[in-house]
Amino acid sequence: MTFLEAVNEIFRRNGILRGDTDAITSFSDVAHNASIQIAILSLQDEIADLISDRLIDNEKASSSITLVSGQRTYSLASNFVRFYGVANFYLSDQNRRVFEYPGGQEKLLLEIYDYQTQTGQMNWWYWEPTTSKKVGVFQVPTAAEDGQVWTYDYQKTVQVTIASDDLPLHSDDENRALVSMATRRFKYLFEDTQNAADIQAILEKDRGYNNAKVRLMNLIRPTKPKDWYGAVYL
Repeated sequence: MTFLEAVNEIFRRNGILRGDTDAITSFSDVAHNASIQIAILSLQDEIADLISDRLIDNEKASSSITLVSGQRTYSLASNFVRFYGVANFYLSDQNRRVFEYPGGQEKLLLEIYDYQTQTGQMNWWYWEPTTSKKVGVFQVPTAAEDGQVWTYDYQKTVQVTIASDDLPLHSDDENRALVSMATRRFKYLFEDTQNAADIQAILEKDRGYNNAKVRLMNLIRPTKPKDWYGAVYL
């Protein structure tokens, strides 16, 4: 199910699309523009909660940085969330891995005063505090290291942003459960904007929302969910 299809399903469940009313074909549809924005936010919020609760994981991906002589910092992939597994960079030509400097940049600057200018082979990396995901390398590359390609595995976001994006679930049943949750969030945001700040508290008491969430949690489980509760006495 795509993001667009999910929004249309939310509209159908809330009575915005009914009878011969045409489904929207893009997120720029002027006839339902305000409703579209609320539906988008409803779905994105539900997905963000699922990721936060670790019910669904970000996808594994790979990227690389290419060293440039004299360049100390490098940007990571634009959809980077976190490193996958143990954070490291790998140079296949030399079968080498480098890891984060123990203690990070704060400790590095206390132990090696000229870490920003000391040149040589890359032996460590550290986070560079900026507004984007960026790392610094130590030592700073020279002409000998120029052009080296260091790869890394990372988790990329599974949040949906454009109409053609697929929902980050694996089956139609899972998608429908997610849409059911987003439908309840949409209902309260659409009908009672004054209480939008209390939406989470409202949803926690909503039986339809909770039933859909439990259904989704059971569908996502890789093993058979328990069908009994409490102690067993033999």
